[in-house]
Amino acid sequence: MTAPYSVDLRERALARKASGETNREIAAALRISPSCVSKRTTRQRKTGSLAPARIGGYKPRALSGDCAAWLRSRIASGPFTLRGLAAELAERGIKTHPKAVWVFVHAEGLSFKKNLLPEEQMRPDVARKRARWKAYQSRIAPSRLVFIDETWVKTNMAPLRGWGPRSQRLKAYAPHSHWKTLTFIAALRHDRIDAPFVIDGPINGEMFLLYVEKVLGPHALCGRRRRVG
Repeated sequence: MTAPYSVDLRERALARKASGETNREIAAALRISPSCVSKRTTRQRKTGSLAPARIGGYKPRALSGDCAAWLRSRIASGPFTLRGLAAELAERGIKTHPKAVWVFVHAEGLSFKKNLLPEEQMRPDVARKRARWKAYQSRIAPSRLVFIDETWVKTNMAPLRGWGPRSQRLKAYAPHSHWKTLTFIAALRHDRIDAPFVIDGPINGEMFLLYVEKVLGPHALCGRRRRVG
């Protein structure tokens, strides 16, 4: 969409107009069209403002009045989808497209979010334990927390295409015919990484137990002895 001329340019055009220059002279000097000078002069005379008018159509909303009031009530009542709202409107005798519903919902200040939570959180016993855990969190010293995290990389993740000069080959190299997965696992503390371990392959239960017994456990005991000593 074309951007409007700046207010500064409009002011300079009208200043030249007030000094007696013609529309064509102003247009040639400022590199705008003569009709633009004429329209800006007319707008300033009628409205007293040089600010640009709204660009685009003034088509009224397709969903307004009682329909808009019902939509606001329906949106506030619980989860919804755009197609679902369009179907509910059709049942009420209002035929509309999901795009029109999106325009309405967006104008109401809502945005599309993806935040799916486990249904088990609604169980009374789980909710009680979660509340107890949240209340207890503030008593835990961050230095005592240790999180085990794992990530991986595959040797076939190399990009297959790229940009290069015309009429010239673009060459790149990567391991071929023996794709591998390298797994990195470590203990994350508030100020450092402990017990790093690289596995030549994907991790499984057996490899995780090996990591705990041979790497994480001895590393934790060694750190405890250093603190005691």
